[in-house]
Amino acid sequence: MNFKKLPLYAMTCFLLWGAASCESPLKDFNLVISSDVIKHSATLQVRDAENQPVNNVTIKLLSGDTEDIYNLSGYKDFKLVGDLVTFGVDPKRTPTVENPINFRVEISGAGFLTKVVPVTIADISTGIIPVQLVKPTEIPDGVEVVEEVVDLGSNGTLPVATTITLDAPAGQSESIKVDIALPAGLQFQDENGAVITGGALTANVSSMDVNDPAAVASFPGGTLTAEGVVGPNGETQAGAFNPAATTVIKMSVGGKSVRRFSSPIQVAMTVSPNFVDASTGQPVTAGTELSIYSYDETDPNAVWQYEKNAVVTGSAQTGYSLSFAVDHLTTFVAGNFVASCEPVSRVTFSADWMEEGFTLPVIISVVQYGKILTAGVYSINKDTKTIGLTHVPQGGGVEIAVYTNVGILIDQVPLAACGSATMINIPDPNPEPAVTLQLYVRCPGQTNVITVVPTFQLQYRISGTSTWEYLGVVTDGYIRTSLLKSDGTLYDFRAVWNERVKVVGNHTVQEDNRGTVGVGSGDIIGEHAGDTNLAILTEECNEL
Repeated sequence: MNFKKLPLYAMTCFLLWGAASCESPLKDFNLVISSDVIKHSATLQVRDAENQPVNNVTIKLLSGDTEDIYNLSGYKDFKLVGDLVTFGVDPKRTPTVENPINFRVEISGAGFLTKVVPVTIADISTGIIPVQLVKPTEIPDGVEVVEEVVDLGSNGTLPVATTITLDAPAGQSESIKVDIALPAGLQFQDENGAVITGGALTANVSSMDVNDPAAVASFPGGTLTAEGVVGPNGETQAGAFNPAATTVIKMSVGGKSVRRFSSPIQVAMTVSPNFVDASTGQPVTAGTELSIYSYDETDPNAVWQYEKNAVVTGSAQTGYSLSFAVDHLTTFVAGNFVASCEPVSRVTFSADWMEEGFTLPVIISVVQYGKILTAGVYSINKDTKTIGLTHVPQGGGVEIAVYTNVGILIDQVPLAACGSATMINIPDPNPEPAVTLQLYVRCPGQTNVITVVPTFQLQYRISGTSTWEYLGVVTDGYIRTSLLKSDGTLYDFRAVWNERVKVVGNHTVQEDNRGTVGVGSGDIIGEHAGDTNLAILTEECNEL
């Protein structure tokens, strides 16, 4: 099925069957059905390390349950609209909280590191998931990197035992130290096990402060949650990591990537003194046994794999560390992996302002022992009181934190028991009076308006500023908010609908803002791109 758009005209005829001829479905009628055909979707927001939109990005479905995934126009063609990309489900299929659709998306762009992002779609909102693209030359806050060059023998053999050390003193991030011990006589191999010769060894070692959200954005997938994780007994589970330490080790010889070694190397990492063992709920001590998992970011189909356990040594006075032997290169994380008991955990909101018709964008983070496991942006209103969080681990220390769209904490509550919704009451976070935006559409050549128009995402910013903030979902052309001021403040607005984006700038708002898009007297068609807007309007009306 590769439809452009399921015909709204046929749906209109069905609803009005027996009431009127379908010769002209707009004639003498106010249409009262939604023009949205795809009902279930997920949205990613892609920005760079400076929180700015990126250009020339390629987005493709990589793996998983992708058969029924399309863009909102019905094509398997995905691109950023503004800074958003949305994945919709064929309407013949209905994902649920108990049986969601899971797949992975590859996002790449010139000058950026390729990122693979897991996506989940259920029958409740899973929010707008932020994705940060990073340039190879950029080092995010909380990430430490060291690079060393080591001479090899003519046969690619390491002549003497060598230790490569990353040692970052305590500063804005925790003290981080990683030692990579390479034994004498070691040879470096490619993915097929062939020895690589003909140059010096270049080793790049990085690590991150796992308590720094900016650093965790560099974690595979950009989140501590994961699916398809292969455990100690070969079982596959979804859930979240509780990292005590991480490292990414990359090596090359003469420009060729090293994947394996002729004999094991030893990796030692400091363990965060603030680490709490999720299996016991107790702070780390000497003798704590942690699990080592690996992830090969060079493999587009990679999943996290259990490697082995390692025992923590040291003391609170001298610091804690652990070490383990490996025979291949990849990303390593030491800590706990805690499985989720359900694919999608529900959070249900209540609030007086919600019942009065307001929409509020919120940032929701899942936190465990001070670490942000995952975060997303949600549009909350009386029709979207319950939202979904994917792969949330069930266990002690997991909390749901709710913030305003500018990062002010509203509330933080423990995650409810498995199978139950977490209940959160949100007081009115903004004392500003209500501002109502209501949009209607009048098709060219018609008298009556279409009273139900597409649902779309709306962003805003104060004119003269650079960063777009999320205002919420405009449902059937309507949104009521307390985030806008009707005091003469100038705003820019950016609407994202299907594969189109529309920006209007330097607008003030009143408490009640109503408008009709059309070419009739008093209608809105746009002052700066009226011909283009008319062409878009005509095209969409012709498909009704």
